Amino acid sequence: MASMKEIAQKAKVSQATVSRVLSGHPVVKPETRQNVLYWAKKLNYQPNAAARSLAGSSTNLLGIIFPEIANPFFSEILDALEEAANFEGYQILLNCTHKSIDREKNILNELKRHNVDGIITIPVSSDDSAQYYKALNLPVVVITKQMEGFNSISVSHYQGGQKIAQHLHSLGYQKVGYVGPVNQSTSSIKFQGFRDFIAEHDMELSDVIETPVPATIDSLVMYQTTKEYLNSYSLRSQALFANDDVTACDVIRALSEKGYSVPGDVAVIGFDNSLLAKKMYPSVSSLSQPLHEIGQQAVHLMLRILNGEQTEVSSYLLDTRVISRDSTVSTITA
Repeated sequence: MASMKEIAQKAKVSQATVSRVLSGHPVVKPETRQNVLYWAKKLNYQPNAAARSLAGSSTNLLGIIFPEIANPFFSEILDALEEAANFEGYQILLNCTHKSIDREKNILNELKRHNVDGIITIPVSSDDSAQYYKALNLPVVVITKQMEGFNSISVSHYQGGQKIAQHLHSLGYQKVGYVGPVNQSTSSIKFQGFRDFIAEHDMELSDVIETPVPATIDSLVMYQTTKEYLNSYSLRSQALFANDDVTACDVIRALSEKGYSVPGDVAVIGFDNSLLAKKMYPSVSSLSQPLHEIGQQAVHLMLRILNGEQTEVSSYLLDTRVISRDSTVSTITA
């Protein structure tokens, strides 16, 4: 039995184009559609029964589950995801968990009731959420983190933490600190990578300002925790790694209110490279996650699953790099 990949090779088009033709998407040139359908028939292509169930059962709906959308990090991914889904002939049903497991369970039941073809999600917990997604018996793509037993698209948060430390080291900073959760999910992985690089390169982890995980972007917990720390202790770090760009903004605010200049007295670097990092003053150095690519690749991976092209569970890691801006400056003098 032929695959979509074989049809694409014979028709000399992309697999995405083949998928659009076979799903009836209107945005395809007539001659391209005719060519693809010719090769599909000639190669005796049959839709994967396990992936698509009975012919005509697809609703062309994808369920999307995010923690929130006010945070630019999530909204940038969502924008790319919605654009890619629409181009492929799918509509999305967006839901926000606000990091509540109970809310996530209710959302999953509603999406099942709406007969979505699949779900693209940022689960509340990589451990606790898995059982509820497994019970759905639907294709699931996890993004920005990994969940055992599910296809995922993310970055290496461990390597991200290391790249942050490496960047600060290259600028000459020896005493560095961290602000954010230290024991939860991807935050703990970033912190571990950051800490391991420091230990191996004769640097000092001078301050650890542990914060809870904020429920939403408008939470003041990172700002308040940082300010309380600065009121109680003498800051020893030359540079601070903030767990994400939102935290970086709150840290800069707290530092400013205590009379520290950034980066003159203390450098600050974030994680994600969201719109916040670019728009802040000073602009914030940050580890760049490929947010647009994450959204697009999530849709393409889901289509491969739905069309029977992706049969094994895989975790895809995308590349990252540090974007240097005004909030960090070299301490090395010629």
